[in-house]
Amino acid sequence: MHKQRVIELTLLLLAIAITSATAAIAALDDQSEIGWIALPYIAGLALLWFASHLALRRRMPTANGLLLPVAALLQGLGFAFVLRIDSGATTKHLIWSAIATGAFLSVVIGVRSLKVVRRAGKLLGILGAIAVLLPPIFHTSTSYFIPSGFRIQSVYVDLQKIGIFCLIIFFADWLASYRLRNTAEHFGEVDRIEGDPSRFAPLIGGWLIASFLLIFNFDTGSAFIVCSVFLAMWWVAVGRAVDLLGYLIAVALSTLVAVTTVPEMHTRFQTWLNPGANPEWGDSITRSSFALAGGGLTGTGPGGGSGNWVPDVVDNLIFVPLAEELGFIGGTAILSTFVLLLGVGFRLANGASNEFDSIVTIGMTIFLASQTWSSIAVALQLLPPAGHSLPFISLNGAALVVGYTGLALLLKISEGIPFVPDKTQLLPQIRLSNRSPS
Repeated sequence: MHKQRVIELTLLLLAIAITSATAAIAALDDQSEIGWIALPYIAGLALLWFASHLALRRRMPTANGLLLPVAALLQGLGFAFVLRIDSGATTKHLIWSAIATGAFLSVVIGVRSLKVVRRAGKLLGILGAIAVLLPPIFHTSTSYFIPSGFRIQSVYVDLQKIGIFCLIIFFADWLASYRLRNTAEHFGEVDRIEGDPSRFAPLIGGWLIASFLLIFNFDTGSAFIVCSVFLAMWWVAVGRAVDLLGYLIAVALSTLVAVTTVPEMHTRFQTWLNPGANPEWGDSITRSSFALAGGGLTGTGPGGGSGNWVPDVVDNLIFVPLAEELGFIGGTAILSTFVLLLGVGFRLANGASNEFDSIVTIGMTIFLASQTWSSIAVALQLLPPAGHSLPFISLNGAALVVGYTGLALLLKISEGIPFVPDKTQLLPQIRLSNRSPS
C-alpha cells in the first residue's frame, strides 16, 4: 500500500476517534438526549469514509493522503454537534453524507481524466449561470437567511453553490488557454499580442454575477464568494495589476449602488452596524455574540453550550456552538484545519501537470475557503447578515455534495502530480533562454 494511503487510513481512524469522543462527552450532559442510538450513525459515517478510502486505494493510490481525512474530521465534528443540538436531523445528515460519498466515488471511479471534465466546460458554464441567477429571480421572501436554491418538502437544494462549482470549470478552461498563450509569448514561440480583450471575460463575468446577487438577492456572502473565486483564478492566469484595480473599483461601486438604492440591502447593512435596530434580523447576531463570549478561552465543553438558542444554528451559524463549547482554542483549531486544507490546495495547484488542472485547483480551493470565511464572518459580525454553510460541517446537504465532489477533483489532480524525491531531478527539464554575451 502506498505511503499516502497509509497516512490517509491512520488519519481517518483519528477522525473517527475524535467524532466518537465528542459525541460521548456531549452525551454525559444531564440534559442531553444522546444515547446508544448515536453509535449506528457514527458507524455509518465510518463505513462511508472507509468506502472512499478503498476507492482511492484502488483507483488513485498515489493521490494526496491529507484531503479526505481533513474533510472527514470536519464532517464528523459537524455530525457530533448536529446530534446534540437537533437529534432529529441525524438521519437527514447521514442520508446526505451517503449522497455526498456517492458523488465522491462517481468522480474517483468514473472520471479517468480531467480532459473529460474540460470538454464539458461550455455546457457546465451554461448550467452554472442558470443555477446562480435563477434563485434571485424567484425569491420573494424577506427572511433573515437568503435562500439560494429551492426546497422539496424538508430537502433544501442550494443551487448557487452548484452553479459556482460549474462556472469554476468553465472559466478554468477559458483561462487555461489564455495562460498557455502567455507562456508561449514568454518563450518567444508566438508573436506577442498586446491588448487582447479576452482576458477581461472572467473578470466581467464575475463582476456581473456578483452585482446581480447584491441587487436582486441582497447577499453579500455569495457576492464575496463569486468575486474571490474568479479573482483568484484570473490572477493566477493573467496577473495584471491595472486590471485588478479596475475590477476592485467596479465591485466597490456595485456594492455602493446596492446599499444606497436597494432597501433590502440598506436594511441589512444597518442591521450589521447596529443589530439592536432590527430585532427580527439582529436577534441572531446578538445571540451569536453572547454565545461566543460565553465560550471563553477553553469553552463550556461539548454539550455544555447554548447552541439551540441561536436560530438556524445547525446550518448557517454552526461555528457559534463549535466556538462556544470548544472555546477560543477549539475555534482556532477548526480554523487551522481549514487553513491546512487551503495550504494543500495551493501546493497541488503549484505542482499540477497542466494549466487547466492548476487553475481548477485554485478555483476549488478558494471556493471552499471563501465559503468558510463567509460563514464565520457573519457569526463574528464581520459581514452583513446572510446565510452560508460552513463546508463539511453544516447541515446543508447540497453544500456537502458539492464539497465532496470538489474534493474528488482535487484528489484526481493530485494523482497526476509526479513524485520527485530529489528536486534537482527537475533541473534538466527547465528551459533556460540563451543569452548572447553583452
